[in-house]
Amino acid sequence: MNDTKRQFQIYLPGLLKVLAESLYSTKKVAVRELLQNAHDSCVRRSIESKDKSYKPRVDVWIDPVKRTLTIQDNGSGLTAEEAEEYLSTIGRSYTRQLGENLSVLSPEQAEKLIGQFGLGFLSAFLMASEVTFTTKSMKDGNPMLQWRSSGDIHYDLVPVEGDRIGSTVELQVKSAASFILNEQVLIETIQQYADFLPIPIYVRGHSFPVNTLNPPWEAIDPQIAIREYVERAFNINQPLAIIPIEDQVVDLGHDQVTIPLKGFLFIPPSSVASIHEYGDLSIYIRHMFICERQRNLLPSWAKFVRGVIDCPYLQPTASREEIQQDDNFLSVQQALEQQLVKGLRKIANEEPKVWKQIVRGHADVLMGWAVQDNEFFSQVADMMTFRTSRGQMSLPDYLKETDHTLYYVTRELGSLQERVLGEGYGVPVIDASWFAVTPFLKKYASQHQGVELVQLDGESGHLLRQVAEEPFAKLLQYYRQRGVKCKIVMFKPDTMPAIVLYPKDAEFIVETRQALDAGELPGPFAGLVSDYLNRMNKTADEIEGTLYLNAESELIRYLADLTDDTLRTSALTLIYQIARLFSGRMLDTDQVADAFRETAEVIQKLVIK
Repeated sequence: MNDTKRQFQIYLPGLLKVLAESLYSTKKVAVRELLQNAHDSCVRRSIESKDKSYKPRVDVWIDPVKRTLTIQDNGSGLTAEEAEEYLSTIGRSYTRQLGENLSVLSPEQAEKLIGQFGLGFLSAFLMASEVTFTTKSMKDGNPMLQWRSSGDIHYDLVPVEGDRIGSTVELQVKSAASFILNEQVLIETIQQYADFLPIPIYVRGHSFPVNTLNPPWEAIDPQIAIREYVERAFNINQPLAIIPIEDQVVDLGHDQVTIPLKGFLFIPPSSVASIHEYGDLSIYIRHMFICERQRNLLPSWAKFVRGVIDCPYLQPTASREEIQQDDNFLSVQQALEQQLVKGLRKIANEEPKVWKQIVRGHADVLMGWAVQDNEFFSQVADMMTFRTSRGQMSLPDYLKETDHTLYYVTRELGSLQERVLGEGYGVPVIDASWFAVTPFLKKYASQHQGVELVQLDGESGHLLRQVAEEPFAKLLQYYRQRGVKCKIVMFKPDTMPAIVLYPKDAEFIVETRQALDAGELPGPFAGLVSDYLNRMNKTADEIEGTLYLNAESELIRYLADLTDDTLRTSALTLIYQIARLFSGRMLDTDQVADAFRETAEVIQKLVIK
């Protein structure tokens, strides 16, 4: 049976081609992987060395003339055995092995290590035609060694002169990767991937490291540091709010686990649904950058939030350019949602002015996602504020003033009279002209027993009281002879002599019919719309506006008793046209022009008389 056993053979040039074309998205990842190796080498030395004076550092050099990139560390170095096993064996990682050994005895030290796949060193060949690796182990009695390869199936490993502990990797840079020989590009690449690494990285012998060493949430004053970082990294000045992220206990049903988390979430000044949404994170694992604009870790409703997190619980993909969406991913997602909701509640309760800014800047996104997500809706329903005729109000505060009824209008300008009508009865009116407000109000009413919902533009009859017609018969007769639907009612405020109200959906029906008649809708869609209108079965009379005369108005009562028919007719004409214009609804440009013309003619007659 043993004769059937065969050993896999790896063709290194073919593997490198796969890495270059499929695994990594950019050649720059070679710098990231080599810096990560240098970092882990330094961590290993700090863990295993007894030298308390040890200060880790990494130096990076470029020589555009020789076309070389050199990365040098003063870490642990490798023995000959380790070099054979870990440099030349695909998939073997000394860092991963060391981490596994430390995970039981010293988990805190193990968490400082980054590498795990044993593929990172191969990435050097993405930008190098030849790689030279020189190393000396911190272990006594080991010589300095030099490993050299051109990316084929062979490599050289020989002892060389030298006594410097650590490792130096030199890349002979390919022409296709010559961009890395530009100092500014190199610095930006280092800052992109290794800005938060706690080991200083120096470029071309400069006196100061190019990386910041510590993430902003570990600064002496995190709030100031985070705001400065957001302005620099995200080009956003003055975010509305910053929510610090910390370790979070997550309930897994059968058990609880503490998710290690660091970082922050922030809320930009504004967002627009479907046009400029956010909901993305920059991801770090043990201070090493993995990816940006990760849009799946935050809950789907958090399209108004951005942030930066560092979580060793997340698992990177083999390319280390994304994170695996596994059980750990879901646990981190749950932990972030809990902290985000907690942070929003704190802002709403302790910083009402900031909360109002958030709601105003992100209202469409907040309400839109709340309508779609029941859990998020339950979290924010009572915290949301709405524009009303009395300013911003939350629904609990609003309902205290309206006896458990929500009065709203759906048109910002055309519903001005309905707002006035509501306020006449001491009722604040909610502006529901934003696309998500109406469904939000409907959902709120359906989930709160005893709460009624009244749309004033189309259902304002709730605020009108019928009265006897007889005392106002002359007024009603005048309008009806003109073909105007008219009723006498009582409403507030009594300074309004009349209003014109239209049935619900009347404007939609008129505008849609006009679009159909003008051929503005595509053929198949026009047929569907036409069928829908036919099913509604609304006649022209049914969508006509109704003029409501206010029996509470002193002017209307005066006209009812007036014996001068000419004067009464002029006044009634003015009242009707003003009410039509004030309604702001159902008038095309010709009708508006006719209304103004007739109004001007009546005023002229009154003045001349």
